[in-house]
Amino acid sequence: MTDAIGQLPLYDRTARKAHQWTMVVLVAAGLILQGVAGSLLIAIAGLIMLVGRFWWPADIVRQLVWRALEPAGLLKRDDVHEDHETRRIARVIGGAIWLIAAVFLLAGNPVLTWVLSLPIGVMVALDASLDFCALCFLMAQLDQRGFLRRA
Repeated sequence: MTDAIGQLPLYDRTARKAHQWTMVVLVAAGLILQGVAGSLLIAIAGLIMLVGRFWWPADIVRQLVWRALEPAGLLKRDDVHEDHETRRIARVIGGAIWLIAAVFLLAGNPVLTWVLSLPIGVMVALDASLDFCALCFLMAQLDQRGFLRRA
């Protein structure tokens, strides 16, 4: 098991967690504020998640951590061996759902916005606080049961 972990690439967990907590705060504030301001905050979180996945400079939170907070000594870099492939998929799904939720909030449907946004926010908070990636867990379970090999 240790050999498999050692073969995974190194990633800055501090930047990931700062990114995740910022997304949770943006979406929570958006859900509380409602209206145009709330929709804008949720859309910003969705855009950072979605666009930042494919173009690193768009992930302004990680850029802030890497370019300012870590060099200034305000945050300590924590490089760990992690598999980010499934987290990247989760990021695309979560970002897209938050963008859709922002549109629903703007259209005056706060209930659907909450239904879409809250589960993603909880999953992001679980990963940020406990390093529990819900999609990673689901994929591992499907793989263990042979569903992914058949697909």
